[in-house]
Amino acid sequence: MIIIKVKWLGNSALLIEDEKNVVIDPSFKLETDFEADIVLITHEHDDHINLADLAAVSNDQTKVYAPQSVYDKFEIEGEVVKAGDIIEEIKVLDVDCYKAEESVAYFYKGLYQTADASDYPDPEEEIELLFTACFNDHFSDYLEKAIKLSPAMAVPYHYDPEARQELLQAKGLSSKFEQIGCKSKVIEIGDELEI
Repeated sequence: MIIIKVKWLGNSALLIEDEKNVVIDPSFKLETDFEADIVLITHEHDDHINLADLAAVSNDQTKVYAPQSVYDKFEIEGEVVKAGDIIEEIKVLDVDCYKAEESVAYFYKGLYQTADASDYPDPEEEIELLFTACFNDHFSDYLEKAIKLSPAMAVPYHYDPEARQELLQAKGLSSKFEQIGCKSKVIEIGDELEI
């Protein structure tokens, strides 16, 4: 059984350690000491891409994938992705992130990173680990999706654990997931999960 390690790096940033290091949304809240083989960016907002963080984890072999809106805003090189694409076993799914020109989510071997969208499609595969934002105004949307998609575990992210109100929101959403029968966990920046 292959174990995939997933580490939350702050905001909606994740490090997936599998055969390759995959980073989603390089905008970190901690120091990094790894290089990425693949970088996936969900949309052009600054809390999803930080050029210094992208440079810190990139090398000459790193492949970058993002919607066109990211390349329109930032002078970086990479490949344009759109919903429906499959890149290196990673499904690209259509989502609508607040005030984003264009946005996508990524599904990889049971892990579903939903950017900061409150509505995201069914990847049509078993979801082991669902990372979902925890904005108070969208709790009912997140719960509806958890009921419909039935992930093995839902993890609130894209909040600042140092901000008391945001931490309480994450804990509140996690509790609500548990109430509907969906296993959930609140994690700290830098925490690692396995699937």
